[in-house]
Amino acid sequence: MSEKTVAEKLLIKPGKKVLFVNAPQDLAELLGSLPAGVIMLNEASEPADIILAFIKNRQELEEQLANLKAALDPKGALWITYYKGTARIKTDIHRDSINAYAKTLGLTGVMMISVDQDWSALRLKIT
Repeated sequence: MSEKTVAEKLLIKPGKKVLFVNAPQDLAELLGSLPAGVIMLNEASEPADIILAFIKNRQELEEQLANLKAALDPKGALWITYYKGTARIKTDIHRDSINAYAKTLGLTGVMMISVDQDWSALRLKIT
């Protein structure tokens, strides 16, 4: 059995509308190949099935999370990708602090994945 790509772990499937926010330059390398038929949104002009947001610190989280929720389809998945505690770049957010703030906006953390050696992602859903 082959190892899943990060895109597969993020539940990115054919026909899904995906919005990338603050994506790093090496996004394609991080995700691996996307399934055929994925609809990539450049902006939040319509509800996204999946949002993958790269958030570097608490300030960015607080500034962007409400807008990210508003851009998400009610049954969609919002992934907050953040630096791990062991990453080369330090941050003031982690799984528990993201989840605590998300709950104040009606979002709940339901799953985590490791993206690479620097990034983790927490999946939030609308509650």
